[in-house]
Amino acid sequence: MKILVALHDYLPLHKGGSEVHAHQTARELVRRGHDVTALFTERDLDATPYTVREGELDGVRTLEMVHQREYADVRESYLQARSVAAFREIVRTLAPDVVHFHHFAIWGSGVVPAAREAGARVVVTLHDYFGLCDASTLLRSDDELCDGVDCTDCLRRHPTLPERWPVDWGSPSREEGLLRAARERRERHRQDLRSAHAVISPSHFAARLFTEAGFVAPRRVRVMKAGYPGPLAPPRTRDPRAPLRLGYVGGIYRSKGLHVLVRALARLRADAFELHVHGHLDWFPDYVGELRSAARGLPVRFHGPFDPSALDRVLAEIDVLCVPSIWYENMPITIQEAFRSGIPVVATPLGGMGEAVEDGVSGLGFPRGDDATLAAALARLQDEPGLYDRLAAGRPHVPTLEEIVDRLEALYGEVR
Repeated sequence: MKILVALHDYLPLHKGGSEVHAHQTARELVRRGHDVTALFTERDLDATPYTVREGELDGVRTLEMVHQREYADVRESYLQARSVAAFREIVRTLAPDVVHFHHFAIWGSGVVPAAREAGARVVVTLHDYFGLCDASTLLRSDDELCDGVDCTDCLRRHPTLPERWPVDWGSPSREEGLLRAARERRERHRQDLRSAHAVISPSHFAARLFTEAGFVAPRRVRVMKAGYPGPLAPPRTRDPRAPLRLGYVGGIYRSKGLHVLVRALARLRADAFELHVHGHLDWFPDYVGELRSAARGLPVRFHGPFDPSALDRVLAEIDVLCVPSIWYENMPITIQEAFRSGIPVVATPLGGMGEAVEDGVSGLGFPRGDDATLAAALARLQDEPGLYDRLAAGRPHVPTLEEIVDRLEALYGEVR
């Protein structure tokens, strides 16, 4: 089967959950004899925009399109006419049987119809809420959660040129123009998703959100977590006399809520806990500076980024994974990786995180942004006899990569 895997970013430069999952499944599909190409974009100010560069990663053929992430007007951020045109030419040339979109960012609205016009069947995985929110998080700039309806907060980072808007929009104020742009963006992405042959959601929460918003019929949605390579480690046990090693693994930016975890640590005994932070420290320097300031004098170590292949080593050096996100995380792959490594998880029960971590069974939950309750939960792990061992042993089933690719192959065959 000829399969085109399309998304905004890709390994090795970008190491988010969607990128890791897309590459792991692509690599496994290649191992099974499929003809797989990964198509993605990259910013390169020294290259000509929309140039396509060929490459290879772990046996997966790659096509990287240069895109500078710059727009003259807010509408360009979701219409992306030149990206769609480039995609149309690529898919016409490759003639894939299936196009599997893992993200529409940078490609813009219109790529699903373009894939269908080329004769491909289309599968879409909803890794986040991009169709509903330009920021993908349903989190406003004031850290308040958003329902994605008639909200323009996420579009305000783009420039607005009313003179370039359609004549039938008239000459609205900037606020009216942003609202109309938000509605148009939402409707275009709704039509894109409706025209896909099948939609995958890693969580029931995201599936429900998109079906209730009319983006996809419930019968066309499959709830499917990512699959994980590597062995399943036995449940971890620990010496309660040793400091509890807390770990944060992932992107370091505000929506991930690492500041909540640092504030919680400040409430705990310094000799009983230590926090190890793993992730890029140069992507959001202002936020990292805020974290370093808040962590001054606390047992916090910022380790920086790591290669995804070293994740087992990183998890082996912590006792509990902390996921303090303040947005509706869909289904963080680090949670399942922690379970695979035999360690419990403390997480905000928002979105798919509440599905992934069962409070009191496989981990502990705490209210969004509540550092006092988070601190109390961490103190329980250290002080309550037997709790840590019970939670480590209470992990749910962790799907293997082979198990998930079996399901993907079946789905590709079904839509064909």
